[in-house]
Amino acid sequence: MTSTPTLRRTALAALIAAASLGAVAQNAAPAAATAAPMSMMQVLERVTAQGYRDVREIEMKSERLYEIKATNDKGQRVEMLIDARSGEVLKQEIKTKGSRS
Repeated sequence: MTSTPTLRRTALAALIAAASLGAVAQNAAPAAATAAPMSMMQVLERVTAQGYRDVREIEMKSERLYEIKATNDKGQRVEMLIDARSGEVLKQEIKTKGSRS
């Protein structure tokens, strides 16, 4: 049979371990979520490296989002939403001749 002091030590060790895991999980936030927004020039460099060209407009919608109008690698005009911290293309809409851009 297990003695009461041993049970208390085991319970205390489990509690400390659980609290430590919670603190580690909170500190493991993605770098993009805590990073400062990229500058417009950095975003421009990022999208041109991905094959976009003829960038006509870059607008910072918020600290987390840029809107860019450009031409993709297939020659189509596109409007994109870009993550301001990672440079990732979140959404891309191909603009047709009849649509406004």
